[in-house]
Amino acid sequence: MENRILGKSIAMLYRREQKYMIHKIKELGIGYSEYNFLFYLSVHPGSSQKDMCQHMAVDEALAVRVMKKLEEKGFIIRKKSEKNARLYEISLTEKGMKLIPQLKGYLCEWWGHVTSVLSKEEKSEVLSGIEKMAIQSEYVLKEMEQKGV
Repeated sequence: MENRILGKSIAMLYRREQKYMIHKIKELGIGYSEYNFLFYLSVHPGSSQKDMCQHMAVDEALAVRVMKKLEEKGFIIRKKSEKNARLYEISLTEKGMKLIPQLKGYLCEWWGHVTSVLSKEEKSEVLSGIEKMAIQSEYVLKEMEQKGV
């Protein structure tokens, strides 16, 4: 029962954050998937689409659609990789970089409201535990794929 509550609570937080952010970013002319990729690229400039999909656990078809939209809007630039001619390195443009502080502000605002019921110690413990579980989940799935399950 405990595991069901954990999964349900994490899913609920995710959906509610998504709803909050969709409302906030609507004025910026971007969607939720675009927001996630912009955030990723702000931390990992020059990433390939494949790398982004693996680290963000998203479908490559979604990434293709989102990258196309972001490029058309002038938020990203793709450049052939010097290391691997089959890959494109994707980075934020100046226009894309200008969005990041606003996006971070919205996100901090959301989590500030949500975590206001926790002490500083509780926030730290929750964050640490969730981060460990996210990392472990990647290992579990890789192991499962290697076994062919």
